[in-house]
Amino acid sequence: MQKFEWTDSLSVGVPMIDIHHKELITAFNDLSDAIEQGTGASYIKKLLTFLKYFTEWHFEQEESCAAKHRCAIGETNQQAHHRFLQIFSDLRIEYRDSGASEAIARKAHAQLADWLVNHIMTIDTQIGTCVRHSLKNQSS
Repeated sequence: MQKFEWTDSLSVGVPMIDIHHKELITAFNDLSDAIEQGTGASYIKKLLTFLKYFTEWHFEQEESCAAKHRCAIGETNQQAHHRFLQIFSDLRIEYRDSGASEAIARKAHAQLADWLVNHIMTIDTQIGTCVRHSLKNQSS
């Protein structure tokens, strides 16, 4: 089962955002372990609850940071966050209607893996570059 290890390549260079991303990687790896052990179904409620609160906090902080520093990628980032929230809202509905299952755990795993690779490595790193550039210009 795929896992992620925090490396500098995942860092966006903004400590607050990096700390949040490390928490998400930990949750992803915990889900990977649960699926490997055949307990993904029992872990999914914990994960969905974590993601509900984590995303509310993290997305708000990240979007605020992008807006504060006038990052051009801010709108794209908000749209991506909206899609992520919709995907996991649909999974919560599936969980509510069908109950916990390994299938839902695997869907969540696939979505989180995609998010970690495609969102953090493309959009969030651009926010980090923007913030660093903005701070450099402010100190000049």
